Amino acid sequence: MTTPSEMVTVLINGAPYVGWKKVTAKVSFDECAGEATLCISAQPGVPLPIHLGDEAVIIFGTTPVITGNVREVSGGHEWQSHDIEVHIRDRTQDFVQSTIGPKLPKMDPPIALKDVLTNTLGTMGLSRIGVIDKVNPPPYGPAEVVQGAIDDRGFNFADRWAQKRQVLMTSDGKGNLVIDRNMKRRGPGMVHKGPPDDPLNNVLKDTYKNSDLERENTTGCCGQKSTNDKKHWESKPKGEQTAQADPLQQHWGYAVDTAIRPELKMHYRGGRGIDGETPEKSAAWRASVARGRGFQYGATLQGFDAAPGVIWWPGFIVPVYSWAWEIADDLLIKDCTFEKDWEGGSRTTLTLVPGDSFSDQAQASAAPSRGGGQGMGTAAVGSFAKAVV
Repeated sequence: MTTPSEMVTVLINGAPYVGWKKVTAKVSFDECAGEATLCISAQPGVPLPIHLGDEAVIIFGTTPVITGNVREVSGGHEWQSHDIEVHIRDRTQDFVQSTIGPKLPKMDPPIALKDVLTNTLGTMGLSRIGVIDKVNPPPYGPAEVVQGAIDDRGFNFADRWAQKRQVLMTSDGKGNLVIDRNMKRRGPGMVHKGPPDDPLNNVLKDTYKNSDLERENTTGCCGQKSTNDKKHWESKPKGEQTAQADPLQQHWGYAVDTAIRPELKMHYRGGRGIDGETPEKSAAWRASVARGRGFQYGATLQGFDAAPGVIWWPGFIVPVYSWAWEIADDLLIKDCTFEKDWEGGSRTTLTLVPGDSFSDQAQASAAPSRGGGQGMGTAAVGSFAKAVV
């Protein structure tokens, strides 16, 4: 018998659709558009019941996970089967795919990132996408006139400015953009996979990846200001240092990931560095983003709930123990993949990353993990710190 927490509701153009065979949906902390796949069959007299562009909502338990549109329909037709795959993306995918166009208004400082996103979405004709700000980062100030090119895609344009405030854009399952970062919020539930006879086990299967590709021991960012605010710079004397590259090439902020070999380094100059916040925070942010994509632990659990009535969701810290992979630490949920079919039942697969990933903190906790200093496998987890230059 299916419990209320394991129910899946599929709405197509506002009406419940009950002819599906399998549904899978994924939401991520570092992506602004979730996605879902629906496996269906032809219905009597209706060979193709779902079409490209249809509005779709996928609800797990009582929580909307995907709210968007059908982006692709594919399948095959044989005498004994007529399976159709329907791919659905959050409505925020429109922001990812479309360009900002020729009429983006000039946004003089001071202006908050939320207002930048709202203005941009309005210009693009995407006002139905709301903006939820969970961080409230400092507004853009002098020397930070927000502007973009006509052929900039919406998300790429906004992400460049979001990085300057050490935040990311994710989704809420209801078709809205969410400004967020790792705020060390504790979530309900736990992930535990000990020896086979451990009574606390709740993991059906797990996976492990630890990589230093695209990760650096030392990340450095230059503090040069942008020169696109003519009104600001015209009020400054000729040769103003904060507008120059050479006088500021020694003005660097650094973050060190002690889990990575010292030979691996990355530096970002002016335009790719920071405007507004400190170079140290910008360096720590880039290091923590790379860290969250380099180490990943995956765990598949039965059902959708982390606690009664509350489904698993990205952006929360939970305790994790894996005997086989030598993990005993508090990790951040990066991805959640929900799956329901009529053979294997209801499952949630979590991707978990270090607890200081996607954070703007310049230094993570240096305390060893509860696994005796071997929190991320065969090497110490390491920490972030400000480099001594």
